[in-house]
Amino acid sequence: MPWTPTYTPLTLKEKLTFTARKLRETMATRHKLLGIALPLLCLLDARFSSLINRLLDAIAATPGPHRPRSPRPHSEQSQSDSPRESRAPAWLRNWHTTSLGPPPPLPRRFGILRRTFAHYTVNGFIAQIEHLLTTPDMQDAIARNPAIPRILRPLCHLCGIKPPAILTLPKRPRRPRPKPAPKPIPEPAPPDLDDRSICYFIPNPANPRNFIPVYPPGSPLRYDTIRKPKKSR
Repeated sequence: MPWTPTYTPLTLKEKLTFTARKLRETMATRHKLLGIALPLLCLLDARFSSLINRLLDAIAATPGPHRPRSPRPHSEQSQSDSPRESRAPAWLRNWHTTSLGPPPPLPRRFGILRRTFAHYTVNGFIAQIEHLLTTPDMQDAIARNPAIPRILRPLCHLCGIKPPAILTLPKRPRRPRPKPAPKPIPEPAPPDLDDRSICYFIPNPANPRNFIPVYPPGSPLRYDTIRKPKKSR
């Protein structure tokens, strides 16, 4: 009987395909042993397979030249207040809402796949995916196609993998704080016409040593500070 050698993946795409297939098989065979509900298994498997398929297509695709998007003109339809229909993700578009009802929400906790399937075989395949992210082939693919990091970030979040340094997003520059508006200068209060401190004095023609207080127009004149001239003998 001829000997058939075991399958050995060589390229990056083959390694990812082999690891993902083994991981999905382990999830399918261990969910009863671990007491995992079937709807949760279907959601995790659909999410994981969707990200892997997108990653494989992005690795095989040849990226074209970067073309910046032109902003859309503001039309009357875009400014209308009509609600926009929410589009379901690709891994839930085949959900039969008529018979099964709405799909349950997928937990968004970090490493939900690793936490749900707490088994050494699942951890081993996830560690293999984490190792493939640090290989030179994956580094070249990330540098060549900018769509691959956008797929790897949610994949790392799902599997509980710490993203490598090449996947970290640059920090957004902080918006400059607006300068505080200058405090308004309070307007001076209107003068009190009855206040004696705003009067001014003129010399008294009868007695140059004394002065006559002069108040603003409309205020009552007060002569309590005027000295009466002495009578000459």
